[in-house]
Amino acid sequence: MAREQLGICAEANLHASYLLCNVLDGQEAILRQKLLRIPQMLQRLAEHFSESMLTGLVAISSHYWDSLYPWQRPAGLQAFPVLPSEHLAVSCSMADLLIQVRSDRLDVNYIALQQIQQLLLANIEVSEQLSGFRYLDGRQLTGFPDAPQNPRGIKRRQAALVPAVDSPMFAGGSYLHFYRANLDLKHWQQLTVAQQEEILGFAKTDGKPLPAERLLPNSHLQCSLAGGLAPLPLLQQNMPFAQGNSQGLLVLNFSHQAERFAQQWHYRLGLNEGRYYDSLLDFYRIDLAAAFFVPALGFLEAAANGSLGTSSDLFE
Repeated sequence: MAREQLGICAEANLHASYLLCNVLDGQEAILRQKLLRIPQMLQRLAEHFSESMLTGLVAISSHYWDSLYPWQRPAGLQAFPVLPSEHLAVSCSMADLLIQVRSDRLDVNYIALQQIQQLLLANIEVSEQLSGFRYLDGRQLTGFPDAPQNPRGIKRRQAALVPAVDSPMFAGGSYLHFYRANLDLKHWQQLTVAQQEEILGFAKTDGKPLPAERLLPNSHLQCSLAGGLAPLPLLQQNMPFAQGNSQGLLVLNFSHQAERFAQQWHYRLGLNEGRYYDSLLDFYRIDLAAAFFVPALGFLEAAANGSLGTSSDLFE
C-alpha cells in the first residue's frame, strides 16, 4: 500500500509554517535525494517531540515537476486556474516547492524549519515564509468554524489521496492548491451576525447549515456544492494568518482528482449557467496562489534511488 506524506490527512494543529522555495539551476539530481530526507527528518522529530503532534509535507509545483521528475507527470497536474471574474484577482506564485510544517509547539516548528533550511541551503532560495495559527476553537477570523463540511475519518483519505486503481505511479499522492486570502475584516465586522450567516450559509455558533428559508443562492455554502447537492470531494487544511495590517486565511485544498479545483472555482465564481457567485468573495482578496502535487513516500524513494522505471518500487 502506498504511504502518503503525513501532513496531508493530519488533523488540525495550533501552529503552521510554510516555505515557498525556488530551486537554483542544476540542482535536480541532488534535490531528488534531499526531498526524501525531509519526511524522514520530520518523522524523527515527531517521535522525539511526540506531544507536539508534528507533521509536514513537501510538494512540487506544476511548472517545476517536469524538471525534477521528467519521466512521468501526474495526469491532472496543471497550473492554478486563471478564470475571468471581477471577484478574483490571483497572482500565481512561481515557487518550485512548497514545504509545510505543522505542530502544537511553535518551538518545534522552528527546529524543523531550521533543519530543513540547513539541508536545502545550497539548493534553494526561500521566496516566501508564512505562518498560520489556530484561532479560538478552530475558527476563521470571520468568527465562523473553519470548513465545517470537511470530510471526516476515512473519508479524508478518500477525498485527498490518489488511489492505486487510478494511477499506480502516483498512488498515495495528492493534488494540492494553495492560496492566501486576505480578509477585509473592517467591513466584515460592520455586518450583523444574521448578515454574516446569510453570506456563509452557516450558523456562526456551530457551523450547521442554515434552514432552507434563510439559505441564499449566493451564500458560500450553496456556491460550494457540486450541482447544488453535496460538497466537492476536497480536503481543506486552512490556517488563519495575521501580519501587520493584513489578515486572512492560508488555504490548502487537497484532492485525488485535480479537475475538482476548476469545478470548485467555477461554482464559487458563478461561471456555470444559472449559478451565482460566492458573496463571501466580496470580503476576500486572493493575492497568492499556486498548484502542486504531493508525492507519496514510495515515489520519493524510487526517484531518489533511480528506480522509477518499475512501479513496484512505489509500494511497500
